[in-house]
Amino acid sequence: MTVITFAAYLIGAVCVLVVVECAVFWRNLSHLRPLANERSPDPARWPRVSIIVAARDEADSVGAAIASRLADDYPDLELIFVDDRSTDGTGATVRDAAAGDARLRLIRIDELPQGWLGKVNALHRGVQLATGEWLLFSDADVFVVRGALRRAIAYAIAEDLDMIALVPEFRTGSVLVDAAWAHFMRALALLVDPKAVTDPTRRTVIGSGSFNLVRRSAFERTPGFEHLRLETGDDVALGKMVKDAGGTVAMLNGRGLARVAMYRSVGEYLRGVEKNGSSLADRPFALVLAAFAALLAIEYAPLAATIAGALGGPIWLLALGAVSLMLTTAVFCSALWVNTHTWAAGLLWPVGVALMVFGVARSAYLAHRRGGVVWRGTFYPLEELHEGRRFTL
Repeated sequence: MTVITFAAYLIGAVCVLVVVECAVFWRNLSHLRPLANERSPDPARWPRVSIIVAARDEADSVGAAIASRLADDYPDLELIFVDDRSTDGTGATVRDAAAGDARLRLIRIDELPQGWLGKVNALHRGVQLATGEWLLFSDADVFVVRGALRRAIAYAIAEDLDMIALVPEFRTGSVLVDAAWAHFMRALALLVDPKAVTDPTRRTVIGSGSFNLVRRSAFERTPGFEHLRLETGDDVALGKMVKDAGGTVAMLNGRGLARVAMYRSVGEYLRGVEKNGSSLADRPFALVLAAFAALLAIEYAPLAATIAGALGGPIWLLALGAVSLMLTTAVFCSALWVNTHTWAAGLLWPVGVALMVFGVARSAYLAHRRGGVVWRGTFYPLEELHEGRRFTL
């Protein structure tokens, strides 16, 4: 067997794997139920809900998002906003947006305790002040439509759930970032089957920093945020804690109910993923690069097979490459459509894959070079982060 023949069979085998991945993607996607389509009955009594929001230097976007929270028609609601050492007037913006609404409780943190991530410490402080029977942990830039919380609570009670992780609509300001985000959504659907999340016999877990709704009694069975004080993936780790404590968790599609604007440019995207480098920085950087190179080779196999077949390769390679290329393109377009109702950026998936891989590889390189990561204006050494890690894929 010649080297060229071996390469053709290898690329063909990867294309078969890609076809299988596409089937897994659509199976898992079919299990992601849109909350907006559910018609759960109203509970006999609406339980009190505490929305806990942590923010640092988000004055540009937080006002309208907080106003949308307080415009909700939920009958028993409190909003605890934790201003985590902001320097840009975030707290004043929130106060203005609330316009004297008594449901808002605004607190400020001026100093970060040793051994805590800023966001996790802020959420911990919020829990200590909350009086609700349910806790909604949500990022500061999330917009919700009127009635979204009613739907979530009604569904959770009707289905006897302890936690709902709602995947919101994502909005970016760049078609390139949209293409990269399609890669993220595709990877999420491949890794996480919503049906397995709800199954108590499966280890699959999920969380949503945009909308993690947790029953207070279930949260109190977990070790709490003290257990996660140095966990950069606190949203997914919260889902793991709840499930490990015997809670029932569901992953739902929040399209039409909640949305978040993120990464308005490629530069914002690159800065936003920098904190993720700590999860890879405990491995030799050469090994990390080799892994990403292998990932790119797999991702581009359908494209390579199609081109090789068209340039005189085996006809079977052309056919297999064309089929896997069409399926891959359809998957990326579907990954965008399910949350955004846009799909065109999915056609740029080769660019999106490269941008996503570059962003994560860059974050790993910076973590290696700096010996830690900078998040919310604070430097965290790698040793400290690795010791505090509670969740890994």
